[in-house]
Amino acid sequence: MNWMQRLFILLVLWTPLSGFASPSDHPLLQKGWAALVKDNENEAFRYFWQAYEIAKKENNTAIKAESLLYLGICSYGSSLEKGLQFVTQSLSEYKNLENTNPEKALIGRYKCLQLISTIYVRQKKYTEAKELSEEVVAELKDKNDTSGTLGLAHNTLGRLNELDNDDYEAERHYSLALQEFEKGKNTAYLPTSYCKMGEIAQKKNDKKTSLDYFYKALSIAEKSENKHAQINAMIALGKWHIAFENDFLQAEIYYNKARILAVPLSDKTFEIITIEALIELKKQEGDFEEVSKLQHQVIVIKDSFYSFEREQIVKSLEVQFEVSEKNRKLDLLSAEKEVTKLTNYLLVGLLLVIIVVFTIFYSFLKRINKRDKQLLKAKEELVALMEAQKQLKEQQFQNDIEFKESQLSAITIQMLEKNELLDEIKTVLNKKEPTSEKDIKKLVSKYTIQDNNWKDFDNYFESINKNFYTRLKQKYPDISSNDLKICALIKLNLSIKEMASILNISPDSVKTARHRLRKKLQLNTEENLTDFILTV
Repeated sequence: MNWMQRLFILLVLWTPLSGFASPSDHPLLQKGWAALVKDNENEAFRYFWQAYEIAKKENNTAIKAESLLYLGICSYGSSLEKGLQFVTQSLSEYKNLENTNPEKALIGRYKCLQLISTIYVRQKKYTEAKELSEEVVAELKDKNDTSGTLGLAHNTLGRLNELDNDDYEAERHYSLALQEFEKGKNTAYLPTSYCKMGEIAQKKNDKKTSLDYFYKALSIAEKSENKHAQINAMIALGKWHIAFENDFLQAEIYYNKARILAVPLSDKTFEIITIEALIELKKQEGDFEEVSKLQHQVIVIKDSFYSFEREQIVKSLEVQFEVSEKNRKLDLLSAEKEVTKLTNYLLVGLLLVIIVVFTIFYSFLKRINKRDKQLLKAKEELVALMEAQKQLKEQQFQNDIEFKESQLSAITIQMLEKNELLDEIKTVLNKKEPTSEKDIKKLVSKYTIQDNNWKDFDNYFESINKNFYTRLKQKYPDISSNDLKICALIKLNLSIKEMASILNISPDSVKTARHRLRKKLQLNTEENLTDFILTV
């Protein structure tokens, strides 16, 4: 993938990160937005989270929904799962707002759908992303949308059509997006829209128009202190100077400026893009020594940037490659050995004729011995590599087990926390205070543990403890599903109090259930139930 393709993908992924109109007049959301536009994601997250906590205490559904939406925008760049979690919660809050403020709830819903579409693009779920953005366009195209959501939806559809090589539809959507952004004076993502229109003009060999668009993009990005947009515009200008002016020096100046801006950013993708742009330039200049240095820098950044899982995959691929190479060498050596055997037969026949043939035959024997040693060494190296691959697979398997155990623990803790909350709510309800019983019951219903919790629990539990339930059922057919739950919680070494909280029963009921379980398992008085379950 060349640097221009990477730049295109970067534009696809970055734009919506700050791609919504400014939030409401809530001061914390305004401060968070200002920080986000300047690429200070950590500071922005703190402001958005403070707004959410205050709104939660004040039970302000509108601000809660908006805070969660902007938390999703702020988070998904570093964690798609976290971003999706926040935007899903926001969607739920906007649904609760439908009765009191239907107009705001509707706009909020389409903001959420557009953010989900953006996340789907990053996950390469292009079909799902297109469906969501098309729904946003269909609902908002005839409305006076001031939030910028309609423009973002057109932008996404432009990118998806560009990926499908449908240049006509891509340009149409990009133009509509730009119209929306200019109408709303949305400086947060106007630079990216101008860059896209500049690229379209450049493809048409329209020198002046493309340059005007790129300068507009850079000017707005600099005024708004939007570093991401500045980097994109500078790279686009560097490409323009190479394409139209053949001015490599000016292009390098832009690339270096972009790199200076990219170095302090937490998202190292931008720094990689700028370096790869310099690599492409140096290749065209024939400066391959500098190309080598820059490529090394990219490798160093990537090494520090990618996760342990990615490193494991790379290691696995390296081992597979080395094994493949050793197998190839082994095949070559085996073929050479066959040739040597044929040569040896000829030398044996000639040995009976002259002494010179004997000397040649002797030298070939030495060569055979040497090649056999090489073959043996290659086999030993192959065995060693296969052993390394086996260990790597075992390590990956262990990582999977640890991950599932952590998920199981997370589910268990979640169940504990939810049921503790239910106990607190029930306590308040029993006090008969002025609080509305209807509201409290709704809250109890909202947080009641569903069967899905147990299904998720059972799935993770069974993945770690293979056939645990099956073995118990086969050996003790009378054991019930509730008994199996007790057994699973005992297997996790939970206390009676913790088990009572998860099962939403009293500790005495847990003790009674344990006593009945002992009878079904036919345990003697001196046998410990926990020790028995741990051995199953």
